[in-house]
Amino acid sequence: MAKAIKFIHTADIHLAKELSSNSLDNHNFKKIFSRAGKKAFENLVELAVSETVDFIIIAGDLYDREARSIKSSRFFLKQAQYLEKQGIEIFVISGNHDPAGVEKEVFELPANVHYFSSQEVEIFEYYKEGTLAARILGQSYRQKFESRTMYNFYTAPDQSVFNIALLHTALSKDNNRYVPVNKSELLSKKEINYWALGHLHQYQQINGNPAVYFPGTLQAHNISEQGNKGVILVEVDSNLNSKEKFIPLAPVIFKEVELDLETEKLNNITELQRLIAKKISKLEEKIRLQNENQKYKVEALITRLVIKGRTELHYYIENEREELEETLLEEFRSRQINESSLIWLHSVLFRTADSLINLEELKNNNPLYQNIKDLINEILNDQKMNQELLAEWGQIWQGDQNPEDRENYRFYADQKLQQDILTDAEKIIVSELIGDGD
Repeated sequence: MAKAIKFIHTADIHLAKELSSNSLDNHNFKKIFSRAGKKAFENLVELAVSETVDFIIIAGDLYDREARSIKSSRFFLKQAQYLEKQGIEIFVISGNHDPAGVEKEVFELPANVHYFSSQEVEIFEYYKEGTLAARILGQSYRQKFESRTMYNFYTAPDQSVFNIALLHTALSKDNNRYVPVNKSELLSKKEINYWALGHLHQYQQINGNPAVYFPGTLQAHNISEQGNKGVILVEVDSNLNSKEKFIPLAPVIFKEVELDLETEKLNNITELQRLIAKKISKLEEKIRLQNENQKYKVEALITRLVIKGRTELHYYIENEREELEETLLEEFRSRQINESSLIWLHSVLFRTADSLINLEELKNNNPLYQNIKDLINEILNDQKMNQELLAEWGQIWQGDQNPEDRENYRFYADQKLQQDILTDAEKIIVSELIGDGD
């Protein structure tokens, strides 16, 4: 019977990468944001010790760039040395941000850190109490882009122990930059019990048995990386059955918050400011309550406020958009000088339109308005129509889903963004029709 083991799967740590907070001039928040990445890693180390894990696996991009930062390298060295004293091993592959693996390390690392070669697939054996308990297979990137189908050589000698494979990939057969492979090809490697993937910054369970996971980035760095970020804690029993749990560890979270003015009767900007203050206050209280029940606290929330809906205030928004954005940002950032503040307002976006009297009644009495809504829903849900829509929008909207693979002049229109754009288009169409008396 095999040995039970416990390990942590993490990736895309990007040590030395700064958070994008948009014109940060608040000392308290600046301090929190500047060390968020290191704090998240310290939380990982604390979790590893408290859970008495056997080892940690890092599926690429431990560092943010090939030329390692000396401070970040020293930080990792100290954490690794502490983990060595706790009897915890670390297995690392390098990714596209930190290729060439151990060859580029600034300091000599302790014996508990095991870097995989960039030249060939390696298998490290993990022994527990003198008995072979797991095998970890992997290969590092040798340069920024990696077109080799290295996974083909991930072959474990048998299935007597838990076999783990580390791979930094976009998980796309058409993507030749980051190990072209798809899910079915991974699953064809029957002797692999757990695929520990890296590169995509959102936590994803790709498959259950065998387990295939992206843990996502350890600490988000910009507003496009929203929600909780953390690691996957994996427990494997003596029958080689695994149980996975995502654990949030990031001290700073990015979040887009919507404020719908459709149901609010607002007469001026002062009333809008009060409504925003109320929304932010409720959100802050929610975070404080969550922090009472979790070990790893959220120290700050970087928020993009999206103000939408039909409103009488659209006149001011339409004519003085930039000034209003600046006013709202200054207003609420000035309130955040208090050291107990948890929310930093990153930016304000407006998606509003003129208010319409009895819009629902108009829709009910005139099928044209309902047909517009039906058409939008069909475009969003019909794959062929959706592709035609994006083609009509032009090549600027043909960017890759992964920001790292996306050219600077292109965008990626996910389902939510398409919905927002088409909803705005609906408002404009309806307003124009009503304006023309039709």
